[in-house]
Amino acid sequence: MIESTTLIGVLVGFTLLGIILGRMTSKDSVDDFALGGRSLGFFPSLMTLSGTFVSAVTLMVYTSFVYIYGISAAWIFIGYTLGFLLFIPFALKLYRLSIEYKFFTLTDYFVFRYGRKTARWVIGVIFVWYVGLLSTQLLVGSNLLNELGGIDVNWAKLGMLLSVMVYLLVGGFGSVVKTDMFQFLVIFLVLILVTLTLQKGGEVPPEMYAPFNAGPVNIVAFLLLGILTPFATQDYWQKVFSMKNERVVKQSFGVGAGVNILLTVALTYVGLIARAQFPAGAGVTNEHAEMMVLRTFTELVPPEFQVAVLIAFFAAILSTSDTYLFLLSLNVTNDLFPNKEETAGAGIKRIRWALVGVGFFALLIALFFQRIEDIVVTFKALGIGIAPVIFFDWAGKHHKQSVVRALLVMTVVCLGVSIYMMSAQGKINPAIAFVSIGTSSLVYGISYLVRKKDKETV
Repeated sequence: MIESTTLIGVLVGFTLLGIILGRMTSKDSVDDFALGGRSLGFFPSLMTLSGTFVSAVTLMVYTSFVYIYGISAAWIFIGYTLGFLLFIPFALKLYRLSIEYKFFTLTDYFVFRYGRKTARWVIGVIFVWYVGLLSTQLLVGSNLLNELGGIDVNWAKLGMLLSVMVYLLVGGFGSVVKTDMFQFLVIFLVLILVTLTLQKGGEVPPEMYAPFNAGPVNIVAFLLLGILTPFATQDYWQKVFSMKNERVVKQSFGVGAGVNILLTVALTYVGLIARAQFPAGAGVTNEHAEMMVLRTFTELVPPEFQVAVLIAFFAAILSTSDTYLFLLSLNVTNDLFPNKEETAGAGIKRIRWALVGVGFFALLIALFFQRIEDIVVTFKALGIGIAPVIFFDWAGKHHKQSVVRALLVMTVVCLGVSIYMMSAQGKINPAIAFVSIGTSSLVYGISYLVRKKDKETV
């Protein structure tokens, strides 16, 4: 077990680093504070994309799926890789529109297409999704601090939130990008170190090596979760808006797809070692998979490297948490309560107040939830339900009422099925992705066809 003073020291160190990097960022305008002046080059863009992608959820939940299903869980990373590549043509379209119309968030695109009233339905779903994801980061981090140093989980959640909040209040989006670059390099190097030094024991069950062990339903769900994520995830959209030219857009997502493959290999290996060392059965069930993975990172790594693992986990948690928290603050100030006439100083001040308010709201949710996988799967499924709406729009099938109907019905059905799964099964299955995607697609398609038929009749 690591001394609690060491844990606190690492957290304070990340906070100070964020403050220093944030002070190096220009904040002369809201554009600077919110998007770093729209001037990100290839390397910063790649690092911030990858830094956000390799979150605490990726480290914990993906490896938990490997623990449960074996290498067939890698289908979700195959989906992410395909999603990055398929997203490039749409990302180029977004970039061109963002330059012309000065987009800040995903919602600005829907305001441009359908008006602010319709766009608020989109941001409502996104806001709920991202608050849930931010809460998950706090939940994972608190479990880590409790496991490593015996720190109370609730105090740990508060400490991590304050760390992120402080350096974002200083540096804005510049802090997000610069800390993501540093944090991703730390994560990548430590992951290599962990895979080389894990103490192996026990046998991996043979079925864990079967590529289709998860079953067709889960495999397709994994693929869809991966492929659709860039299209429905506003942190990727905002990174596109902040890049300096189209070449950077293409290169950063293209190379990022290759980075995903390397991460797949490393994290799959960790998940298999967890299954071998802490097998299911004898009081250890699949429902405890995330804790088995955490024990793999904390107990099977040589003691001299445990501080490095701690730093990597903090890097993963903070690099994603800062992105989510900053985007949520922009959702409040730019999307829900816009004020285009305010001065730059007033705009930055409002973003800072929103950071504080949203941060403590996410903390309340993190204090309520306990099981990591349930909150991740629920909010992830809810979020990617936006993707079919985006595909219809990309195909030129624009219709305001269909957007509202699809998102409203999808949200109600998805949350209802989640509650049912929890009460009937005690857990939420990844196949819930079919519910959100299918409902959104079906409702939009029917609504659009009915509208088209009515116009032809008239």
